Amino acid sequence: MASLVNLISPFLLTLLLMYHVDAKMMEFKVRPFDNISLPCQFSFVDGIDGLTFTWEREDIKEEHEVEDKEFYKFFVGLHDFYQFYPKLIYSFSNNQEQMEERNSLYEGRVWVDEEEIADGSLALMLEQVQFSDEAIYICKAYNSQGRGQRKVKLLVQDAEEPQVQFSTVNDTLVAKCISAGWYHMPKVTWRNRREEDISSYAKSDILEEKQDGSHRVVSVLHYPVLLHEIYTCHIEEDDVLNRPVRSIHKVPKRKYHNMYNHY
Repeated sequence: MASLVNLISPFLLTLLLMYHVDAKMMEFKVRPFDNISLPCQFSFVDGIDGLTFTWEREDIKEEHEVEDKEFYKFFVGLHDFYQFYPKLIYSFSNNQEQMEERNSLYEGRVWVDEEEIADGSLALMLEQVQFSDEAIYICKAYNSQGRGQRKVKLLVQDAEEPQVQFSTVNDTLVAKCISAGWYHMPKVTWRNRREEDISSYAKSDILEEKQDGSHRVVSVLHYPVLLHEIYTCHIEEDDVLNRPVRSIHKVPKRKYHNMYNHY
């Protein structure tokens, strides 16, 4: 009986061997205003010569709606004077980064370390993460030695519950928590084992501050603290202006007017 490999055409077998796809999507969590590296590694990548790769957002659908489908063929060839957000985040080809037709929401916030490409790494560095950056990102690459695709999921955390530590201040036992994330107006809520709000007994101070005004905080609970009690510290952004609404940016569907039918 012929083996499975013999039953597959040589051309198809080559494609199967060249195309690499992750079986399991990696998931990463990040705080707003922090930076993160989204990994993408391929064994067939050993340098920039002949290499083309892109980073895209999976949730963005590039769509147009027109009254005349034939007109759409002409329209896509014309200059698109409508603002939209394409799914392309980063592009590299011809031995250099390509700036055209990329999502403007990521301008100045994404880059790839070209020195790491020789090791097969196409990791995307994303700076100043926003809530709207939460999405599934796709890394695609190909050269003469192969082609592949990787997917990673980025989750932007709304709030955090840092670990509570006990310490002594002026011979008095207190509970303390320190934020890992950055906030413009942090709201710190303390609760005990019975889920009672005891935040009025706490005081928060700035621990570290960035130039954009966001900062990390340390909060100290001066409530009659007991070692055998359970305390939780919850921190979230309370400033509406700096708490972006999660949204998916899609190319808006537009039904173009008949005035364009003369093209």
